[in-house]
Amino acid sequence: MEEIVNKVAQSGIITIDLEDFYPEGEIVVFDLKDYLFMELILKEKDFRAALQGLDWEVYRGKNVAITCTADAIIPAWAYMLVMTYLEPLARYAAFSDAEYLQRSLYLQKLSAIDVNEYRINV
Repeated sequence: MEEIVNKVAQSGIITIDLEDFYPEGEIVVFDLKDYLFMELILKEKDFRAALQGLDWEVYRGKNVAITCTADAIIPAWAYMLVMTYLEPLARYAAFSDAEYLQRSLYLQKLSAIDVNEYRINV
């Protein structure tokens, strides 16, 4: 009887498990809609007061997608203000929805792969 030889194992092909690069940490959404007057208008004074009164600790160590699901015009400073509160606590924060944030984190980890670790000396 002839011995079965695993030619794939001998070929030097390296298998990379992409799940190893899946983003770590929970992804949560910070929706500006909840802080708008009638979910339409950003009143600066009320918005700033609401942010100051929030318990920001709930975002510690989490990946946060900052978005606005209402059909409202939000000035850029509002997103930046939220980011100033999240920056010292969140693992990562970005102006996006949860799905885009997850893809972005995944691509960051994939692009950080050191391909030299996987090179085969032929």
